[in-house]
Amino acid sequence: MSGCLAANSVEQETMSDNRYLFKRGQTWWVKVAVPRSLRQELGFDLRQSLKTQDIDEARQQRDIVLKEFRAQIATAKKQRDQGRACKAVAGEGFEIIAREDFSDVTYLLEVKAPLLAKAAKPGQFVIVISHDHGERIPLTIADFNVVRGTITLVIQAVGKSTREMQQICQVGTMLHSIVGPMGIPSHLGAQKVVCVAGGLGVAPVYPQLRAFKQSGAYVIGVIGFRNADLVFWREKFEKYCDELIICTDDGSVGVKGRVTLGLEMAMDKHADIDRVVAVGPPIMMKACAEATRPRGLETIVSMNPIVVDGTGMCGGCRVTVGDGIKFACVDGPEFDAHQVDFDDLISRLGRFRKDENEAMSVWKKAVGAV
Repeated sequence: MSGCLAANSVEQETMSDNRYLFKRGQTWWVKVAVPRSLRQELGFDLRQSLKTQDIDEARQQRDIVLKEFRAQIATAKKQRDQGRACKAVAGEGFEIIAREDFSDVTYLLEVKAPLLAKAAKPGQFVIVISHDHGERIPLTIADFNVVRGTITLVIQAVGKSTREMQQICQVGTMLHSIVGPMGIPSHLGAQKVVCVAGGLGVAPVYPQLRAFKQSGAYVIGVIGFRNADLVFWREKFEKYCDELIICTDDGSVGVKGRVTLGLEMAMDKHADIDRVVAVGPPIMMKACAEATRPRGLETIVSMNPIVVDGTGMCGGCRVTVGDGIKFACVDGPEFDAHQVDFDDLISRLGRFRKDENEAMSVWKKAVGAV
């Protein structure tokens, strides 16, 4: 009954003083029902933990959160009514509408792709071709926004094609093609989860972390960077983390050390963690798997092998999991970390290094790059 009242009169403040508040365990939360016409974009309701057990403190925080929720609903309604949802025109590619450079090698692209944004789930990826003669590049979806009709990609310029994209992919230009979303979405259902990510893995773990929080889980984020200058999305993570541990190699911010140190800190503090999710370089994911193995703690990793066709036909993305072979593009990309043969994965990732170096050399000469 109260849920229906909230949905039908979001703007009225004539109900009891505890309106929009509810308890999960001992913690107070705010919840606002979303108008039926906007539920496809925003979900059935908007909710956020106030991280307090005190009712008076919860009441004080409630109005601030309600104001944010109502602004979000109003923005969604305005964009829907004005028909501002993005539309990719057939044959013209996918427009880049925003770009942000996090460092000299890491950059973000926000791309118009309304159908992809509508279909995307945490943990999935896309295959991108930047121009008509470009290479197929698998990229995990770092974020998606149904209202804006966009997906967000965070890319590290490590090879010829990603270096080329770094130069040519500017706001207003087009990506030749995007195929996806691909892969099996992340499985939620945990009550208390640690999401661990290092370097570029910080971006793709974000949608998973957000989804866990929105499903009601207690979320501990552990993110790692080389130094403070490379830290990005801190505010986004703080919004959805009950606890956030930042690790840096040089100690310039947060804890000095690798993400495994942050993971150990979280596990020592919380005996009731029921899942760890790790995303990042294979050596980092392997270290996380070894850290959780003695505790018998369920650990999921997102694999990043070589992907070509993305349909399981080429076999390039095969990984050894337990006694069998899996294909990351159709069976994953997420697998039980304690079953993955990381040494085999690391070896396979270096298989084409010579060809990659030659391609980079030829490209540098062609464009006069240093």
